[in-house]
Amino acid sequence: MKHFILGSLSGLVAGGLYGLIKTPRSGKENQQALKNYADETSENLQDVSDKVSDLKDSINQLKAEVSFVQNDVMDEMTLIAKEFQHEAEPRLRRIQEKTEKIQAAVQETTDSVNY
Repeated sequence: MKHFILGSLSGLVAGGLYGLIKTPRSGKENQQALKNYADETSENLQDVSDKVSDLKDSINQLKAEVSFVQNDVMDEMTLIAKEFQHEAEPRLRRIQEKTEKIQAAVQETTDSVNY
């Protein structure tokens, strides 16, 4: 991007100088036109610089907001996970107890079949 802007500005300057050299105007008129052109180019360059600075500020602000939102989302997700774990714990305990009972019953059945 920097090279494009630099190339564009160089092209503008070169084109402006060529146009000034080839014009049928007097030296004073050419000097005034060159001064006006230089002033315009300087203003345009300042505008571009200001816009780049504004863009950098906007990017930094966006990064800060994303970081803030990300932290809020992570906190909320952690809370939801803890609540789910707390709510699921009794169910998991009951499932574990029933699984142990089934395993014991299977073992008893296997033992009684073997004897």
